[in-house]
Amino acid sequence: MQLTVDGKFFRRADAYYFLKIVTYGPFPTETPHRPELDFPKIAKSGFNAVRTYSLPDQAMLDQAAQSDLLLIPTLPWAHGCDFIAEPEIFDSALSTMKNWLLLHRDHPGLGALLVGNEIPSDMARWMGPDLVRAALDQLILAAKEISPHLPVGYASFPTTEYLEPDYADFTAFNLYLEDPEKLDHYLPRLHHIAGDRPALLTEFGLDTQRNTEEQQKELIPKALNQAHLAGLAGFTAYAWSDHWFNNGETVTDWSFGLLRRDLSEKPALPVFKKALHGIQHPPHLENPPKISLIICTRNGAKRLTSCLNAAKEIAYPNFEILIINDGSTDGTQSLIEETKGITAYHLPPSGLSAARNYGASKAQGEIFAFTDDDCQADRDWLTWLAYTFTTTSHAAIGGPNLPPPTDSALIAITATAPGAPTHVMLSDTEAEHLPGCNIAIRKSAFEKIGGFDPIFHTAGDDVDVCWRLRDEGYTLGFSGAAFVWHDRRPTPWRYLRQQMGYGHAEALLYQKHPDRFTRGGRGGIRWEGCVYTGGALGIHHGDIIYSGDAGEAPYQSLIPRTQPMRPLPHKFNTARHSLFLRSLSWLQYHLRPWARHRHGGPPRLISRLEEKEADFHVNQTHTLIHHHGSGRDALYQYLRQHRWHPSSSPHYDLCKHGSHLIAATEQTGSKSARTFLRLHVPPGVVNPFQELCQHAEALGFETLARS
Repeated sequence: MQLTVDGKFFRRADAYYFLKIVTYGPFPTETPHRPELDFPKIAKSGFNAVRTYSLPDQAMLDQAAQSDLLLIPTLPWAHGCDFIAEPEIFDSALSTMKNWLLLHRDHPGLGALLVGNEIPSDMARWMGPDLVRAALDQLILAAKEISPHLPVGYASFPTTEYLEPDYADFTAFNLYLEDPEKLDHYLPRLHHIAGDRPALLTEFGLDTQRNTEEQQKELIPKALNQAHLAGLAGFTAYAWSDHWFNNGETVTDWSFGLLRRDLSEKPALPVFKKALHGIQHPPHLENPPKISLIICTRNGAKRLTSCLNAAKEIAYPNFEILIINDGSTDGTQSLIEETKGITAYHLPPSGLSAARNYGASKAQGEIFAFTDDDCQADRDWLTWLAYTFTTTSHAAIGGPNLPPPTDSALIAITATAPGAPTHVMLSDTEAEHLPGCNIAIRKSAFEKIGGFDPIFHTAGDDVDVCWRLRDEGYTLGFSGAAFVWHDRRPTPWRYLRQQMGYGHAEALLYQKHPDRFTRGGRGGIRWEGCVYTGGALGIHHGDIIYSGDAGEAPYQSLIPRTQPMRPLPHKFNTARHSLFLRSLSWLQYHLRPWARHRHGGPPRLISRLEEKEADFHVNQTHTLIHHHGSGRDALYQYLRQHRWHPSSSPHYDLCKHGSHLIAATEQTGSKSARTFLRLHVPPGVVNPFQELCQHAEALGFETLARS
């Protein structure tokens, strides 16, 4: 029973599968732990998967399959070293992964693969985050070539959330937040980092040497439930045992295990067992509010069958389906009349807003949920919306709309092209805009603002209604798990015609809300929040990372105005298709503003002013080595005591008298490690290299090289 990705979740044996994972090893050579002894206990405890930090052999995979566990191995390689400057490191990792996959890709005990784990932030910045991210994608695509159906990802952490690869099948995240309130606030962010794909916690634990076992008992089961209710696709407890082997040594100075070193159970394990067995997907609602699902259509006979079949499969105990036929002439009326389990109304051509208002006037629910006739709602869509309504005071709530997988290159290109309906977020949980294909509104708020404005016939109605709700003091929420599949236009011409229609709608919005549009540039909507476009929130060339003082912020993030676009599916990512996508995007960029201006919207103004970044060309690099474990952190601490200060440049960490410095220490698994320095010295500034060498020598560093 293979694990597959389905929207924002995993699926196994044709059912959604919440991954309940525990990490296992690596253990010292002399250890009592054996898979044949441990895996049955792990399965009996309620776990259904095991994460390892090495590539398992045949015997371990066999034992996992016998215990009905899925193994999620992590490719071990020297990603803490400069594998960009020393490509043989990367080549070795690539070869190791390929050889292992060729042997084990079809094993029933193999659930997914992680191509790396927590590349250190200083090394990522040193090598170039965009280059590191590209290397991770190269590993992922190589794995897909050998095993196309195996879910593949990379385990990141908050300090390098910007390394999320384009082609991962899921977002894997290691997270240690001991404050439940802070954890609640952070978990929704993972949906925005993930974009269209599942978000999975791949490490979460508590050290019982620096904390008590009672604290572990309270925290870990609670974090499991928090991750589940946040709509994540799985949770990983770190770790099964206090036995641990790292950097060539047995670790004794921390204890994250659910078992002690004598193999006795800590108090957390029996409580965690109960929590694992109690997980239900989706969450159970005691008093589910009645929801009216309203679908409007005009001439949608070719697409309505899939929409209605999905709507009737929704697993929610208290809802009705209303179909509003807005003057169709293509046989839609006959199709609707032949469909059981729905309530239908037929109108003369009135426009989308008027049809939605009519549906709301006939609805009996206390919440109105809207989607389009080219959408297929996930079976748990309404449950996740209802859960968010019952746990917040938001007036409206929406979720992602995902393009379905396709075998058509043209549809893949139009799905990747810009301009699709999407959510705009003010924070990780509060929205500025929710698209009409996935929005639910409380009846009381809907009636207070007078519903949708009938001047909007095909688009723009959702933007207007969100703005008016916010103007009335309401807030809009977002549930990353409440998704619908949304078909994209099947041909480039229909895509461009849709984009021109959006331009027309924006002209109507401008006439009603002129203060919400920019006065220059493309003359488009001036969003306050971040526009999410479905791609993973990873760095691209030219992006800036917030790294904190001296690059030491524990949570280093990108804060873009627009999330990266979805990449072309790898099977269509050819030079010809990429050129076609760029051409289509160019046309969209010009045609949508043209249509907006043609119908009375603001003109598109080209600004010739370009901001220039400060000139920080690299002119010196140095390599130091320390044989007793000291590295960047010790060097920075010493330099800050000698008048080096945090740099104002995002590309450097420290500065002094106009010179700027960035450093990174490789992780080799031993106490001897190199520290790399990159130094910019502008013309006319005294070179601080001699001073740096003196400081480094005082700390026990040796200078290896200079260029």
